[in-house]
Amino acid sequence: RKLFHNIIQLCIGSVFICAAFLKLLSIDELEIYIYSFNILSFLTTTLLSRLLIAGELLLGILLILKTYNKITWVTTMSVMVVFTIFLIYSALFRDDENCHCFGNTIELSPIASIIKNIIVIILLLLIKKDIFNTKETNNKKKKVITILLCPTVLLLIFIISPIDSIYKMIYSTEKEVSSIDLLESFDDVTKINFYNDSISFDTTSTFSHEEGSHMIAIVSSGCKYCHIGVKKMSMIMRNKEINSNKVNIFIWGSPEGIIDFAKETLSENYTYWHIMPNKAIDITYGRFPAFIWLDDKKIVKIGDFRDIDD
Repeated sequence: RKLFHNIIQLCIGSVFICAAFLKLLSIDELEIYIYSFNILSFLTTTLLSRLLIAGELLLGILLILKTYNKITWVTTMSVMVVFTIFLIYSALFRDDENCHCFGNTIELSPIASIIKNIIVIILLLLIKKDIFNTKETNNKKKKVITILLCPTVLLLIFIISPIDSIYKMIYSTEKEVSSIDLLESFDDVTKINFYNDSISFDTTSTFSHEEGSHMIAIVSSGCKYCHIGVKKMSMIMRNKEINSNKVNIFIWGSPEGIIDFAKETLSENYTYWHIMPNKAIDITYGRFPAFIWLDDKKIVKIGDFRDIDD
């Protein structure tokens, strides 16, 4: 029986560690998912995402080490209950295909994740009596290691995946675009009209350079980071109630790819223009996505997907 309970505790700990690492691998998508609830600012969301991953990783390690067993059990059970309540809300009031419990690597719907959580809760209840009836040995070495784990795990997560503002300071690179090629592209781009699950190219419409502050996003329909950047932008603009007419998206790719891109990034109501890939590469020097902030005809800022915030 003792061996069986040890195996259960090891399995639960392994699940938490696995979930933490898989979330870390797709941290950008996790941030967008949490931000989509429109409760926190994007900066707070980036901090919460990493604290969540660090917490899961720490719980998993504590479960495997079997130190502070009672506190760890209570914390783990509380986390599972809170997560399950959150998932019930998602299942009832949202249409999420992936709850990001295991990042983007293993996609689970809220319903599937609720079932997974119920199984974990049942397993926790099975080992509860054994944990609360067992007197913890005063292993000072193991407890010192456990205490040191908290800041170590937290620091590790923020080093591996720093928040965007810190990332930009550490890995700051000069972002450039060819202003000449950008201006020339205004005469070459073709407006894209969306009709349900199809698009048409409007050759009669010409791009007119807007006055005032606006943005041009140059993206590829098959680029992962273009998806992240435009989806982040569209969510922030929706939450901040910023007019989508202030953004023009220059995109290249197949018609099917463009349709999927607009749907997945929640930007179907934005103004899309088709640009030839060679022209897009000339403008951005091959770096995608490129977000170009303009004031009238003057470029005031150039950024990538990490420069999009609220």
